[in-house]
Amino acid sequence: MKFYTILYVVIVSTFISSCVFSDDFQSYHLLKESGSGISSHDVKYEEKIITQVKNSKSLVESQPDIFFEEPVYNFGKVYKNVDVEHFFMFENRGTEDLIIENIKASCGCIVSEATTSKVLPGMSEGIVAILKGIPDTGAISKNIKIYSNDPDTPVYTLKLSGEIIEDITINTRQISFGYVPKGKKVEVGIDVKPRPGFKLEIKNVISTNSDISIKYKKDEKENEHVVAATLKDTATVGVLTGNIQILTNSERQNRVIIPFSGEVLGDIRIYPSHLYFGVIKKDNKCVKSVFITLLKENIRVDRIEVQPDFLTSEIITDPRMNIDEEEYVTLHSNFWEASTDFSQKNILEKKGRPLRILTRINGNAPVGEIEGVLKVYTNSKIQPIINIPVSAEIID
Repeated sequence: MKFYTILYVVIVSTFISSCVFSDDFQSYHLLKESGSGISSHDVKYEEKIITQVKNSKSLVESQPDIFFEEPVYNFGKVYKNVDVEHFFMFENRGTEDLIIENIKASCGCIVSEATTSKVLPGMSEGIVAILKGIPDTGAISKNIKIYSNDPDTPVYTLKLSGEIIEDITINTRQISFGYVPKGKKVEVGIDVKPRPGFKLEIKNVISTNSDISIKYKKDEKENEHVVAATLKDTATVGVLTGNIQILTNSERQNRVIIPFSGEVLGDIRIYPSHLYFGVIKKDNKCVKSVFITLLKENIRVDRIEVQPDFLTSEIITDPRMNIDEEEYVTLHSNFWEASTDFSQKNILEKKGRPLRILTRINGNAPVGEIEGVLKVYTNSKIQPIINIPVSAEIID
């Protein structure tokens, strides 16, 4: 009888103990739901309990759950024009299949793709992101948006950030001399600075156009080199193009190229400087225009001449007049308005007297590539004869 009494006491004690543990777990769950803090000497045990609670919640909701351990990647310092590649790992922490529906980057410089479009519960996959070589320098930050069927986070944002550097920086990427009267010098300065810690040496500076002269020197105080590009006063009248090449001791930037453009104005400005008709069918009459600006009051056009004989030209004093589209295949009848930039319009309005030369290809033009020339004769000492090349291809 004593033995049965002891056994009964043990069974009752065990039952009460299990009830107490269950109540403790419920209390912990209520504390977590209310957001109050819990202290525990056993961190691993605490994490296990939290995981059990999360899994219990997921089972009720029955949904996918996208999770990135590291959604932000800082690649540090990278040279410009160098690709950066990163693999963003993610996990489906839900109980349903996770579907990657779309991936969109904040710029076309990022190529991104998921390793798979369907991720099973508990499985991990990745997003491959490639930041194509950035031509600019400085701090950058780019976003990648991941669209999925996770109802809580339908759009998940990843971030790529860092700094694009180079051994050499310059204060201008392109030089414009603008519209320069014949006989005037124009100088443009280029500051060439090395990155901190790099000892820059300039071996040579070259201009691809003989109308541009180059000088350079080192400014020890500012720790930079100064390149002076000068448009000579003897520069030829017309459009000016080319580039300046700075040769350095940098392995990555041993040749820094700076393009330049401008126009030297004489007594007369002609646009375009080359008439190209493109490809046209035989027996189709076609017309194109050359626009002439007389920049001085005492300058005039005496006559024009065009060769060979299947080309004809005529001068029109109103450059904005329309051409009869029924008689000719008109190419850009409002060409003057469309092609003349703001600066040139100011020249025309303030100083110039515009003319227009219509040049036609007649029906007797031979099949094949044709070359001709439009000659404009003036009373200008600087530009007495202006030759404008004419070209086209005639097909049957």
